[in-house]
Order: sequence, then C-alpha cells, then structure tokens
Amino acid sequence: MTRPNLDIHRCKTALYFRRRTLPEVAMAGRVTVRHLAYVLTGQRPGSHRVYEALRNALGSAGWSFAIGESDVLTDEGADHAA
Repeated sequence: MTRPNLDIHRCKTALYFRRRTLPEVAMAGRVTVRHLAYVLTGQRPGSHRVYEALRNALGSAGWSFAIGESDVLTDEGADHAA
C-alpha cells in the first residue's frame, strides 16, 4: 500500500465533523496516539492497519477530503440531507 498524502488539518477537521477522536482511531489501529500523530504528520510511515482504522473513522467522504481528493466534506449518514 502506498502512503496516502494525508493533510493533518483536513484529517482533524473530518474527525471532528464525524465526532471521532485520535484516541479512538489509535485504539482501532492498535497503536498509541503518539504514533498516530507521527503518521498524520508524515514523520512515520503508517501500517495498513492504521490507515484502515483512519479510513473507517473518517468514512469515504472524510477520507477523500483528508487526502485532498475532494474539497467538500459532507455528512454521509444525515437523514436531513436534501
């Protein structure tokens, strides 16, 4: 798996939007919060497990936003969406 081009600010925004925290993602990826922070800032390579946990926490729209494929962040599970 190639390392995705994560933007830490977009990633944190998407996590906030989905009401997820770094500790939750770290626990799902079975790493420490510190290691996850290093992965998000590009200081350490992430494992497939870590990226999978992050992708699951963000959802497909949040993941696309975090890696810069999309500039729109939407609420995928909203029942009030048009």
